[in-house]
Amino acid sequence: MRFSIIGGPRQRPDLGQSAADAWWDYHNDAVLAEELGYDAVYFGEHHFCFASGNSSPLTLAMSVAAKTSRIRIGTSVICAPFHNPLRLAEDIAAVDIASNGRFDLGIGVGSQWEEFNTFGIDPAERFGRTWEIIDIIERCLYGGEERFDIKGKYYDFPDVHWIMRPVQRRIPILWGGFGPQGVRRAAERGYHLIAPDVTGTYERVMREHGRRPEDYLIGFNNPLSIADTWEEAFQAMAEPAVWVSNQYALRKGLDGVQPPESARVTTETVRRAAETGEPLVFAVPGPGSVDQVIEKFLPVVRGERGLITHLGLEVRLPGMRTDDVHRTMRLFAEHVMPVLREEAAKAGRLTPRAPGAEPAAAQCAEVPIWETCGMVVTRCRTAVSDQTDVACGTSPGKRTKSPREAVISSPAGPMLTFPLIT
Repeated sequence: MRFSIIGGPRQRPDLGQSAADAWWDYHNDAVLAEELGYDAVYFGEHHFCFASGNSSPLTLAMSVAAKTSRIRIGTSVICAPFHNPLRLAEDIAAVDIASNGRFDLGIGVGSQWEEFNTFGIDPAERFGRTWEIIDIIERCLYGGEERFDIKGKYYDFPDVHWIMRPVQRRIPILWGGFGPQGVRRAAERGYHLIAPDVTGTYERVMREHGRRPEDYLIGFNNPLSIADTWEEAFQAMAEPAVWVSNQYALRKGLDGVQPPESARVTTETVRRAAETGEPLVFAVPGPGSVDQVIEKFLPVVRGERGLITHLGLEVRLPGMRTDDVHRTMRLFAEHVMPVLREEAAKAGRLTPRAPGAEPAAAQCAEVPIWETCGMVVTRCRTAVSDQTDVACGTSPGKRTKSPREAVISSPAGPMLTFPLIT
């Protein structure tokens, strides 16, 4: 069971917050996460919109790497179509070097109209471009060639002289998509999944290829706030949840069409979503006391809501007070996480020590890779293996609402309805 902090510096200009303010808030949260014993931190990416003010997650990851020594650092996700593939591959290798082999690459296709419009990328090409970029990254980092040419449908690079080798033998790749075709391809390649397996495709294809999906990360994001009472925890997150939900509810579709004003989210709607778990808004708050949060997540770590070994926690919605954010982080780390780790151990879900990664120079030897409750498990370090997280659908056996739509859920309940794009 991996416990991660997930976020992307979304600034609140309406509150007078600058990009620098937001950057350092999320940066310092990540440093604190290491001190408190979390396993990983992940940063998102978007451009030209306040859905996420962080346009440079790799730079943020590099900065956090300089201030930490243990915690894994990743992206959730890099929006691949907006990058030059060779520069992206070089920067990925650089972050892995700077972190001494602690980097995880979460990658996806992008989702904001503003990004595609301003960068001049046809949204219809987003999947083709992304998978071609992944192929280029794989070839650069692991192809073993010093000089080569790249000629594809979207990218053409002659006479590549590759000199940037990462520390890890293979950087874990986490596919950030929900649709069955993309998930199938990720499973066929043995990638992790930074999304819920809403159609069951990932688990099925992984097993068809002789892999244990339990050994891979599969997970989604869970907005979380902890205080002495449910109401206090809710109030700490309520207004920020309204704000960020409206950023998504009122954003243009990839066709450039603006939703009507009637799509606007209210505080009452957010409260009802938090109380019932219904997917009424984008950011469904997960408020509660320590005991309530433990009760919420125990079925998850026991495997009662699907194959889940990674809980991604979003503790800072844009505009939240740092005191409230750090209270949640501390209470979860000190009182909730130990209970969940112990329960995960009973269920046979081991805690990764250095998930999915190994130094490039490592030799085949029996080394400890997972540990929990004093038990150390060893195996030969010859292949990448990782622990996994899966967020569930509305309930086991009811994953889709229609052939083209699925409810995306946090382990504690449904969050959002997404089209099953691929």
